Amino acid sequence: MAVTKTEIEKLAKLGRLRFSEEELEKFAGEFDDIIAFADTINESVEGGTDEIRSVGSQLVSFEELREDEVILSLPNEKIVSNVEDVNGFFSVKRSKK
Repeated sequence: MAVTKTEIEKLAKLGRLRFSEEELEKFAGEFDDIIAFADTINESVEGGTDEIRSVGSQLVSFEELREDEVILSLPNEKIVSNVEDVNGFFSVKRSKK
């Protein structure tokens, strides 16, 4: 799937961004590379591989991963013990725009 300059211009307009013609061409190529990479990932996932690869690491099999462990977290009372006017939640001031 090739990304066109028109599509990049639409995205730029939504993000209120402005790009030169050279930048539009560059971004179209970069988006094509990103989509091709995502397609490669989708193919490996759909292919039912038993191995995963972390960026910059060696292949890791699912058997080598640790089991998830459920651990207790702090009780809410202890978490908010140093906060004034709690009512069970942290109060924050509204940001000014």
